[in-house]
Amino acid sequence: MRKLVVFPSDPMQAYLDLGLTYEYFNSYFNPENYFDFVYVLSPWGEVDEERHERIIYQKIMPWKMKDRIQEVRPCVIRAYGGYRCMDWMALNGVDSIPTLVSVHDTNPDLIYDSIKYADNVISMSKAVQEAVRRKTDCSDKGEWVMGNRVDTDVFSYTTDLAFFKYQNSRYGHGRHILHVGRKSRQKNLDTVIRALPLLPEDVSVIFIGKGDFSPYGELAESLSVKDRVFNIDHIENNDLPKWYSWCDCFCTPSRWEGFGFVFIEAASCETAIVTSDIAPMNEFLTNNENAILVREYEDPEAIAGAILKAIDHSPKITKMKVSARRVGKRFSKPAVDMEEVRIYEEVIRRGPRERMSLTIEDRYAIEQKYRRIFS
Repeated sequence: MRKLVVFPSDPMQAYLDLGLTYEYFNSYFNPENYFDFVYVLSPWGEVDEERHERIIYQKIMPWKMKDRIQEVRPCVIRAYGGYRCMDWMALNGVDSIPTLVSVHDTNPDLIYDSIKYADNVISMSKAVQEAVRRKTDCSDKGEWVMGNRVDTDVFSYTTDLAFFKYQNSRYGHGRHILHVGRKSRQKNLDTVIRALPLLPEDVSVIFIGKGDFSPYGELAESLSVKDRVFNIDHIENNDLPKWYSWCDCFCTPSRWEGFGFVFIEAASCETAIVTSDIAPMNEFLTNNENAILVREYEDPEAIAGAILKAIDHSPKITKMKVSARRVGKRFSKPAVDMEEVRIYEEVIRRGPRERMSLTIEDRYAIEQKYRRIFS
């Protein structure tokens, strides 16, 4: 019987609040139903145990997880994210069970030193893989690059005319830029706003994502474009395809990314994409073929010029949008699920590596840190 133990990077409720479902996680944590049972262990949750099909969610403190792992005897221990989950994996490693961590961000602050104790590492992009290698020696680890998955049946171009009509009544009948991402320096909202005065007055921008919008609202007001800038904290995940299909241009020119999932979503919906010409976006997007990539992504004039090209609905842009759909297909759920199962098979076949032993000092420091957090 094949069993998997998973450490999720965040509380399950946080994902459910974003519109994801337990049905989604049944396949996310267990691609192609490869495992007979998956045990999701985390210190969060309102109940001690909850079951959904083959997935068993259990609330357990980080310093107690090892006992549960020894009871379950999984084939693999999987951590999602190179930060706190990596700490828990290091703290609860069992010599006879291989470990696998997936790292999703290039930010070195989100790749904890405890990653040195992992047997195997999945990086969401080559850029993330380089960040991991800067953090630790990976010569003794199994390494893979595997992007995230998108449901291309859900994320596809849609012509919901009633929705489009409602959007136009809400945001005007001009042309609309869509920006999806947290309100943070990383997502480069400021340059998009600075580009707006350089664009025709019928062009507006809608920002979707959590965070403090006040500094960006103040910037828009100082540039006299506040009436062309709209802020939305959150929309349901399943509503995003309609937004991608309605907008004239998707523009999130990030200063850095780990993978850039929103670009795959937008590509799958055949949206005209403007983003930064940096890794990882330029690992899967090609300038003037399926997106417009901007090298000077902090230059408002460069961003404005790229947006003007994207919103002109020329035959070249139409062809580019159709080509973008093929990018989305590369990261379709069946394709990524198959790749992930192949990785699990390889990890199980190889078994645990001769990993570095957790030092007494590191064990004490990690355990005390999470006792303080969760006590």
